[in-house]
Amino acid sequence: MPSFHLGIDVGGTFTDAVLVSIEEGTVRRAKVRTTPEDQSAGVLDALAAFDIDPADITTFTHGNTVAINALLERKGPKTALICTEGTRDTLDMGGLVRPNGPELYDASWIRPHQIRPLVHRRYIRDIPERLTYDGAVHVPLDADAVRKEIEFLRSEDVTSVAICLLHAYRNAEHEEAVRKIIAEVMPDAYVQSSSVRPVIGEYDRTFAVVLNAYTGPLITDYLRKLRARLVDNGYAGDVLITQMNGGVRTLERTIDELPAYAIQSGPTAGLLGAESYAGEVLDERNYVCIDIGGTSTDIGLVHDGVAQRTDDWEFEFGIRLGFPALDVRSIGAGGGSIISIDELGTLSVGPESAGSEPGPACYGRGGTQPTMTDAMVALGVVHPDLFLDGRMNLSKDAAIEALKTVAEPLGMTHLELAWGAFGLMNAQIESEASKIIFEAAVDPTGFVVLAYGGAGPIHATSVAHMLGMKRVVIPYFPGGFSALGMVAAPLRVEKAVSIVDDVDVLGADRLASIFEALDADAIADLAGQGVSESEVVIERSLHGHYKGQGFANRVVLREWPLTDEAVANWKTDFHEFYERAYGYSALETPIEVTTMTVTATGARGKIPLTRIGDGTGTPPDGALEMRSEVSLDGRTTREIPFYMRQALLAGNRVAGPAVIDDGLSTILVAEHTTATIDTFGNVLIDADQG
Repeated sequence: MPSFHLGIDVGGTFTDAVLVSIEEGTVRRAKVRTTPEDQSAGVLDALAAFDIDPADITTFTHGNTVAINALLERKGPKTALICTEGTRDTLDMGGLVRPNGPELYDASWIRPHQIRPLVHRRYIRDIPERLTYDGAVHVPLDADAVRKEIEFLRSEDVTSVAICLLHAYRNAEHEEAVRKIIAEVMPDAYVQSSSVRPVIGEYDRTFAVVLNAYTGPLITDYLRKLRARLVDNGYAGDVLITQMNGGVRTLERTIDELPAYAIQSGPTAGLLGAESYAGEVLDERNYVCIDIGGTSTDIGLVHDGVAQRTDDWEFEFGIRLGFPALDVRSIGAGGGSIISIDELGTLSVGPESAGSEPGPACYGRGGTQPTMTDAMVALGVVHPDLFLDGRMNLSKDAAIEALKTVAEPLGMTHLELAWGAFGLMNAQIESEASKIIFEAAVDPTGFVVLAYGGAGPIHATSVAHMLGMKRVVIPYFPGGFSALGMVAAPLRVEKAVSIVDDVDVLGADRLASIFEALDADAIADLAGQGVSESEVVIERSLHGHYKGQGFANRVVLREWPLTDEAVANWKTDFHEFYERAYGYSALETPIEVTTMTVTATGARGKIPLTRIGDGTGTPPDGALEMRSEVSLDGRTTREIPFYMRQALLAGNRVAGPAVIDDGLSTILVAEHTTATIDTFGNVLIDADQG
């Protein structure tokens, strides 16, 4: 009886799927149009494309854009926040921090949450109660006042409530009392409290609860509908949902505990695929990962084989999740991003997107505004007859006409506009990638660009050249690489507790005792999701700062069991981290611990690797699909070769300019560069002169 692992990644325009045969170690792929009105319909379309019995699927791992779309469009439920009296302005104060840009000195600048709030001020209700920093009751909870506020929210048709009271991470008594009153007055309301992230830091904790309350009902409804439709179609096995921390959780645990952890579920999976590549498929262990889909470009870093993580992931400036997450940055530029000129004559690419409906003009579905896909079709890089394995014919005439509506009023040709938009989008990607590299304090010359997504391989070489990197890697399944990463994703949980004291005062014994309790909690959580204790790998971290500082940095403990020597070594690691990150360290200043975190991970799956046939330096005759006119400067055109990816052999070399057609993705081999096919079918591009 055959058995399969299935990974399905829902994007803004397309839904990508991979099916891994456990017995044969082979991978099949599919790409279907995303169904934004009900993403589960597109998921079933992707499943149907494989023509298998769903009962043969052992594991189904899934990433979706339900939550991120709701946040971007502010289409979440009417949400309220219950907070401690006197703290009603927490969300709008933004941590009293401004961006390090023109906004820093702009007196008219307004915080994003004030312009487009997740919770309108009318529904932020502060209640009489107060706990001290150690959790002791300073002002008792006024239950009558709470009930009055909840009744007001009910009269306003609020359907989701976030509860975040001062110092509740020390004592949840007041929050639980509020939850009980909500259950009595608004029994159908969706409720989240700061138990989702019980750590110090009022601002981050408040937004963590609000994001869960805002997205939770939508994710819950979607996942329940998906589960029901899968069962109706014959699949009743585990459904695993990709999480922002670089792991997966069962569908049921995602619904019950941390729905907001699935906000960026798709982009994180691409970094997991990159981790699997590092050192296994290729010798390279340092990647700048660029994932370009239809709506956005997602950028991340893999350093020494490990995807970079952050405790400060922001959806928009000042709107922070407050959970440990893979550090994936998104910019609103993708294949469906609209090309426009503002009233000052400035060229823009995105953030507005044509999406999957109506889509780019070349789709012939009613779109009239020019997009980056239209630009690539007009330039000839994306051939109309080869798109989606030839299953979706594109209209080059429609693409050109859409471009002309913007180009001609400016006295430009459609090719000049298309090439200018291509260069602008590359610059946007390079700018964000440079920021990530700078913040990680790493030497970019030791990195290569790993590009995937439908459009990533088109832009990869240009971006690598701008970053000063000499090599580009295009994985064998670029169009479905994130879905492939999902198959390899491990079950992972995070447990944390805040305890503020000098690390030397805490000492090894007390720290070890607290870690042991967190370990047990994490192991039990994974056991409830089917992971045996013998499979669990635990990473322990201390979040610390120099005494007197107001922010903390996470530094991993390298040694366990915990001894006095291990604590001393952690202090050395903290000083060295601080020196790398900030350019100095304060060796004589005491280090205070603020939070202790345990990350527990189950066994990681493997991305199956299939060796392709060996060839010579010259591609076989059958690999050449056609020669076609392409413009690579926005002025002139010339005929260049188009090769079929699946017909290329290991050792084949393709000199640029050329296009390698992957069927579900397009690889542009730029002029003065050479692409080499490796043993596993990856395309390695020498970008030194690109």
